[in-house]
Amino acid sequence: MKRVLELLRNTDRPLGSYVWRAWLIAMLPSLVVSALVAFALPDSAPPLKGPAVFVLVGVLFLSPWLETLLMWPVLWVLKRCIGSMVGVAAASAVFWGVLHSLAAPAWGLVVAWPFFVFSLCFLAWEKKSAGRAIVATAVLHMCQNALPALALALAS
Repeated sequence: MKRVLELLRNTDRPLGSYVWRAWLIAMLPSLVVSALVAFALPDSAPPLKGPAVFVLVGVLFLSPWLETLLMWPVLWVLKRCIGSMVGVAAASAVFWGVLHSLAAPAWGLVVAWPFFVFSLCFLAWEKKSAGRAIVATAVLHMCQNALPALALALAS
């Protein structure tokens, strides 16, 4: 875990390289959790309804950017209450997990780890600039959502 945290804290590499590594860190455990949740709770998928093109645009573009912008003030508040970067990211992950669980209870379990990674990404890049933090986190989130978006597109 220490190595993972070091990778996520290191913003001295190009943004694309950072996002690639962070995406692997977010996606691989997320796939395992998703499979376990789907196996244990087969009817637990989030209720994504509407025309496929709107759902895809929302999953791939709208939600990553909107949630990243909303993450910014949440992290700001958490940084004032919690002393460590890991603690802030963990609290943020719980917050976003609970919010996603309001739509589908098991969904919170699936998104908690990626939001922990997104939060660490934002906190690390924010040291360079808020703009870089927003772009890095939103692009990472878009990458994370690409596989579910593909599954939604194939299911339509």
